[in-house]
Amino acid sequence: MSGDRGSRNLWYCVRRNGVARRSGWIRESPVAGLARRVGAAPGERIEVSIARDFERVPWERFSKVFIPRARGRTGLEITARGYTLRLAPTRMIAANLSFPRAIERFRHEHGLTSAELESHGSLRSFSARQLLLSVGDAGATELFRGQPQGLAEAAGGEEQEAALADGVGRWALANLGSNGQLPYKYWPSRGEESPADNAIRRFLASLALARLGELRSDAAIRDAAFRNLRFNLKRYFRSLGDGRGVIAEKAGAKLGAAALAGLAIIESPGSGNFVTELQMLMRAVRSLADPESGFRTFFFPAERDGQNWNFYSGEALLFWAEARRRGIPGAPSARRCARAFRLCRDRHRRNRNPAFIPWHTQAALSLFRQTGRRTFADFAFEMNDWLLPMQQWEELESDLRGRFYDPLRPHFGPPHAASTGAYVEGLADAAALARMLGDGAREEAYARAITRGFRSLRQLQFRGPEDAFYVRHRKRVLGAVRVEAYDNAVRVDAAAHALAAAVKQLSARPQSDAGRAK
Repeated sequence: MSGDRGSRNLWYCVRRNGVARRSGWIRESPVAGLARRVGAAPGERIEVSIARDFERVPWERFSKVFIPRARGRTGLEITARGYTLRLAPTRMIAANLSFPRAIERFRHEHGLTSAELESHGSLRSFSARQLLLSVGDAGATELFRGQPQGLAEAAGGEEQEAALADGVGRWALANLGSNGQLPYKYWPSRGEESPADNAIRRFLASLALARLGELRSDAAIRDAAFRNLRFNLKRYFRSLGDGRGVIAEKAGAKLGAAALAGLAIIESPGSGNFVTELQMLMRAVRSLADPESGFRTFFFPAERDGQNWNFYSGEALLFWAEARRRGIPGAPSARRCARAFRLCRDRHRRNRNPAFIPWHTQAALSLFRQTGRRTFADFAFEMNDWLLPMQQWEELESDLRGRFYDPLRPHFGPPHAASTGAYVEGLADAAALARMLGDGAREEAYARAITRGFRSLRQLQFRGPEDAFYVRHRKRVLGAVRVEAYDNAVRVDAAAHALAAAVKQLSARPQSDAGRAK
């Protein structure tokens, strides 16, 4: 079916300051008179989806048609037992509602079992022209997956790295609590914080903010970084009673958390306040060195040891390398760092995983700078050459291009802003190595991937009222980075990885350019 002629095919939602006042499906009419028709007042905005191209979808094809990346582009209509629910693409974006969740809500609301719904119900998909109207303005803003359509095309170029960093910095300042805490995860659609938590990601934010404060020579950012680190240490740091200190959570104490906390202290503007904690963390990380795998991964519980090795081994090796480079007392010798490097490299080659690459690339650059040994650079090239094909580009919609995801190997994990940020930061170090060694072809290939990665991250950043039109508490999201184009959840590591990548890229430029806010 090409459409439902004469039916109510225009979805509208009148919003004031992000809050929905009234909404519904009506017959399509000229956009110019829509505000009057739906009773929208000055200062309000109208979210519009004009449904087109309805197609019946057999239940057995549900997961093929209503895939995650179709959210915000494809509408869903469910009919069963005389009830019909039609969900416009913009509505699903604004509510952060997935297709499976929509089905479950419909089923529970009408008391249907899954079997009854599939036996007596029907599905249709549809496309929609998406618009955002501001009452009193003459024109309409065309939307693409709930965002102004031009944002994807505008997200690119060197100035976007500075804008990305500045936006995350403003978000951090606006959301830093009086005790120094940053929200771990926030749901813009609900206006609520998630009860989830992760200490590693929190310390990553401390580290990234410290680097931004140094880059910008910004007293407010430096103070925020210090206060955030102090809060995180007060909340998570625990002594094991034998001279070792760990970062303890409900799930246990992780090697990666200890390493990230140590890195954050090393680069903190107030590092002198945490000398004791740093030494205890250093001893703790050393105690998990392993003669076979390079590092064990959990202090406790014992049954989790070995989990997340791809992440934690690289964080630990980078902590060692940077502690040695900066002359921190108790830092491992170059020989010990090199031995851990070889063990991790050999294990990675036996079972490659992209999660291993960003942290180990950063460690390889640090060790190469200290020793000049080509083996470190060669492994960084080997890893990142293998990673490059996982960056998606031509085959995707414009707002998804530049992310990293391998659909043929989904066990590597779903696309996520935090992953893109981490890969871009690692690629920036790989590009630095290529530049140092005169490898122009690799430097160009890495630079292209970096540019595309920043385009993706900038696309995911909440930039202004237009792309946050459905958000009530906008200061909670402006400058933050969404998990995906079709998942508006804001998580601290998505912002922190994006910020760390942007600062690294900006720091590689002449100081007059890198230190200037755009």
